[in-house]
Amino acid sequence: MKKTVNSKAGSVYPFLDARTPMANSDLLPIKISVNLKGVQFRVGIKLYATPDVFDKAMSLKGTMPKESKALKAEIDVFLDKANQILEDFPNVTKKMFTNLFKSETALKVSGKTDMAVLFQSKIDELTEEDKAGSKCFYEQALLTFQNFRKGFYLEDITVEWLKVFESWWSNQGNAVATAQIHMRCLRHIYNRAIKAGYISQGLYPFKEHTIGSSSKSKDVLYPTQIKALWDYTPLTNGQQRSKDYFILLYLCNGMNIKDALSLKGSHIKGEMINFVRVKTSRTKKETKEITVYIHPEIKRIIEKWGTLNTKDYLFPCFRGLKTDIERKKAKDIFARNLNRDLRPIGEAINLPIHLTLNLARHSFATRLKIDGTPTSYISDALGHGSSAITEHYLKSLPDNKFKEISESLLTFK
Repeated sequence: MKKTVNSKAGSVYPFLDARTPMANSDLLPIKISVNLKGVQFRVGIKLYATPDVFDKAMSLKGTMPKESKALKAEIDVFLDKANQILEDFPNVTKKMFTNLFKSETALKVSGKTDMAVLFQSKIDELTEEDKAGSKCFYEQALLTFQNFRKGFYLEDITVEWLKVFESWWSNQGNAVATAQIHMRCLRHIYNRAIKAGYISQGLYPFKEHTIGSSSKSKDVLYPTQIKALWDYTPLTNGQQRSKDYFILLYLCNGMNIKDALSLKGSHIKGEMINFVRVKTSRTKKETKEITVYIHPEIKRIIEKWGTLNTKDYLFPCFRGLKTDIERKKAKDIFARNLNRDLRPIGEAINLPIHLTLNLARHSFATRLKIDGTPTSYISDALGHGSSAITEHYLKSLPDNKFKEISESLLTFK
């Protein structure tokens, strides 16, 4: 009779896998069969035995030989761990169970739930969904919280805990906006924990402690600075490439570099480029399509650094790459190289800030604002879901604009 562990979450039992015997031996691998509410799978436990020894170890009758008794003790360790997982995590998934079962760390410490387990479950889901960007956010958040507290447990997260974390983060000179990203990840994991029954809704700390959002305007290049960049003569091929890509992003409605590298021949419709931002294409039921006129300079840049008439990616960076994780790595390396070559250009034209690709998006939005373009139109051009989001991209007007407005107040026609 096989020893079986049962709980509301599911059941597990050990069995001998006769399909994969050890080479040149009569030993067979022992595995754990798991049934999670109808989902069945197997997990190896790195134990081997002959059928006779295994059967006697699982038998509940008669005197057990020493070898079988020792094997049973080893198997019971794995069964106890499986039982603990099923008891502590009633809504455990296959992926989560496998990770917990293979983990060498303690599942519970003083009755507390390790947040790393819950974070890892989310990270595994994002990996399977090939969402590299979101996965990176949760990985960085988990690492940050583990650095903040050696013990990172669900039951310890209170309003006071959140306040101390924010103070710790800011005291190290870190950006408030980054803390908010980490906190939003934490809030999402906490909400999942409530839904899964790991903790009570009554302990929810984010009702009293709001995360908020940074209202600080983005750094931008104003029209005179864009002109200085446009007039700059690159000294190297790398500078020429980085300048061209910046101008491309600026002219393409402040497109970000990932969207630019994701453009394909199918996005070109006559004299227009029609695309949906990669960032929102997977997260919204109704995605906003962005239209860009193919300015002669856009055409020149594509033809110089890519291929205009192609069914594949216009630029070579993503060609041949199959997954979002591969594309993210390629994009990060490419963007880093472009930003490296942009920095000396910014210094040469005396910019007060570091010249990076991100400035193209903010600068495009601010230029439209300076020209009196309605925020609703700017929002559409950027592909934002609402004008409120767009406001975070709009830098305050330059000082000379305020002077111009002030001097016009008492000028009458």
